[in-house]
Amino acid sequence: MSLSSLSVRRGITFFMVFIAVLGVGFFGLTQLGIDLYPDMQLPMIFIVTQLEGAGSEETENLVTDVIEQAVARVTNVKKITSSSAPGMSFIIAEFSWGHDLDVAETDIRRMIDMYEDYLPVDASDPFVLALDPSAQPVMFITFSSNVLNDFDLRRVVEEEIEPLLTRLEGVGSSMTQGGLVREIQVEIDPTRLSAMGVSMTQVVGALSSVRTNQPAGAIDAGGMKISVRVEAAYHSVEEVEQLVVGWQGDRAILLRDVAEVFDGQREQISFSRVNGESSVLLFVMRRSDANTVNVCRVVREELTEISQSYSGMLTSSILWDQSEFIEDSIGNLAQTAVQAFFVAFLVLLFFLRSWRSSMIVGIAIPMSVIATFGAMYFFDVDINMISLAGLALAVGMLVDNSIVVLESTFRHRQRGEGQAEASVNGSREVGMAITASTLTTLAVFLPILFVPGIAGQLFRDMSLTISFSLLVSLFVALSLVPLLSSRTRKLVSVHRKGSLAARLGGILEGLERVYGRTVTWTVGHKKLVIFSTIGLFILSVMMLRFVDVEFFEEGDDGFVSIEFQRSVGTNLEATDSTAWVLEDSIRSVIPEEDIQAIWTRCGEGEGVMAIFGSGASNEGEVLVRLTRSSERETNMDIYVDRVRQVADRMPDLDYTMRTQGPFDMTAPIEIQIYGDDLEELHDFAETMKAQLATIPGTREVTSSLEEQIPELSFVPNPVLLSLRGVTPSQIARELTYGLMGTRATVFREGGEEYDVFVRFPEEYRDSREEVEYATIFGAPLNSYGHLRERLIPNVITRINQARVATVSCALRGRALGSVAADV
Repeated sequence: MSLSSLSVRRGITFFMVFIAVLGVGFFGLTQLGIDLYPDMQLPMIFIVTQLEGAGSEETENLVTDVIEQAVARVTNVKKITSSSAPGMSFIIAEFSWGHDLDVAETDIRRMIDMYEDYLPVDASDPFVLALDPSAQPVMFITFSSNVLNDFDLRRVVEEEIEPLLTRLEGVGSSMTQGGLVREIQVEIDPTRLSAMGVSMTQVVGALSSVRTNQPAGAIDAGGMKISVRVEAAYHSVEEVEQLVVGWQGDRAILLRDVAEVFDGQREQISFSRVNGESSVLLFVMRRSDANTVNVCRVVREELTEISQSYSGMLTSSILWDQSEFIEDSIGNLAQTAVQAFFVAFLVLLFFLRSWRSSMIVGIAIPMSVIATFGAMYFFDVDINMISLAGLALAVGMLVDNSIVVLESTFRHRQRGEGQAEASVNGSREVGMAITASTLTTLAVFLPILFVPGIAGQLFRDMSLTISFSLLVSLFVALSLVPLLSSRTRKLVSVHRKGSLAARLGGILEGLERVYGRTVTWTVGHKKLVIFSTIGLFILSVMMLRFVDVEFFEEGDDGFVSIEFQRSVGTNLEATDSTAWVLEDSIRSVIPEEDIQAIWTRCGEGEGVMAIFGSGASNEGEVLVRLTRSSERETNMDIYVDRVRQVADRMPDLDYTMRTQGPFDMTAPIEIQIYGDDLEELHDFAETMKAQLATIPGTREVTSSLEEQIPELSFVPNPVLLSLRGVTPSQIARELTYGLMGTRATVFREGGEEYDVFVRFPEEYRDSREEVEYATIFGAPLNSYGHLRERLIPNVITRINQARVATVSCALRGRALGSVAADV
């Protein structure tokens, strides 16, 4: 076999290797998911416990303190943060980075079980779960109808549409909010109850005893065993009214004798609407291992089919789709990387003045990038803002090794060596040098993999993508570039005198002469050059203090959230009227064509939002979804300033604005003040709040203790209780059933179950006087003791079992680092 044929065979083999590498890269690219940021596992465990009817201080003392003591005994717990709200205890246990969260979750559950006997009997079982950033909704879908009422609309969405979406690939769960829910209302008349000698506890007990059908055993009929059951469940309002709740001598006291029973609706604790129309909102959450863009895509496809199936019955629209912002951001970054490739190629063409040489070197960029996608797939790195930023950053470095190899090969060609010989000798001569250069660059990025905390998790993908691309570029420079050079006869073109390439060559030769004279002068003035360099370094370090510092640059994702509060105690209807005015004001300052949708929520949250203590009757939120930034001429910041101006003019309105999506709940600056006395903490926090507001750049300064809510405490008189033979726990139970109410049993109809809710009518619970004179065991409440009124914080926060007040603020017009220095 001749030497030329052997060379050809080796060349074909190398080309096949590179084709295989490209194939692996393209395969990896098709398999990679797309997300905004890398998946991060935050070392935090949530513990949520409910104690209905308790105030924030009772929740703190009876629930939060007990669970904190249990969690504090778990190994590797670094920090415990708790929030005690009326009826809700919320605790975050923070562990060391790298700690196994599955083990931590198991340890916490086991320790809480040991302290379970110390919790109140009425407290719910603590709900323990690991923090998963992917658990937040990726889509908001609104449904409205011109033919269905609010009851049927919610039922259709909750029972028919929600199951269709939750079965889709990648969808973890969904949650419905809004509309009306059917409920059987039992309104107990305390006067009639007292006259009949029956207590609320007896009524609730009687209703609860008829909750489900009861098994009664089995009979043997003709050799066949047949089970027997008693259908005890309620199937009509009349059956509920006929329930025996007590006896007066030989006469049975029926529920209708002491109460009115209505087939009505669950008390509406919130209002929800989209673009001024009552609507039902559906939140879609993805699985932790699913990709956001893929999940949103399949949900959109399913929504198209749902719209066709329910055409004429209801209409749907997507209020928030996280994948849109992700795709826009990734697309812009990918476009930047492509532009960087063409600019790098043009620079090569300018200096080499040969399209053949430029193509040989330029091929290293796409080759390295595509091969990197394959490595990303095998190392579980998705396409996201961080990984693509790493690729864009590496584009300029991918050609360095190839240029050195090509220059060395060209020099050997000038010495008269053959094409193959020059390629081998040229690459061998600089091989160790470019390998060492590449490894020193990797030594800068690889240590990021070992950085603990959120920075290490966030920039892991960038470190890996840069490292992969540089290693592939080294491989390309030492293999593909020599191969292509050996197959190129005219490695550097000969240019005619007077041509553009020749004139460019003259300019470059002039630059080389200037550079030569500069180097000669530098070598002759060693001390001046060294001391000047040191001075420049010191000056650069000193200039760092003038560089603005931010964690993330604020982007224009077209989402503006206005969370507002009115005075404590404002009812839901009044809060909703304020929301209407705010909506109209927003539409007056933002053109209609730039508004995609406006979603308004007033009052308390439902489902998961209720678990996390979201909202009260005096609170609300307006979410404005603008069109994409490419579709409007005005920047979002200008609209935000306009909305602030109209909100500032509205009376009895405190608000906070956010512009980083619906779940960006962390303030950029927070000051924590520790102390045991709540009044002292409140006063000091208000002082700190006033001082923080004077710093330029701060906006919407708030304190975690600024919201004080009124509380009525019943103080029993032991003497009076003993005279009447009543205990404090009996008084508490009667008041709980009468004022807060309870879901005593269920009502069945058409295969569906509806709650039966028991409590006093509204006229007996709308004032302090009504509570004082409420009939308890045949006597008014004030005959057992007295009511004491005071103001308490709505939420009590503790860190490592010590009370803390948090003063926070938003920023505008100044960078985070500058404002933080002033703070």
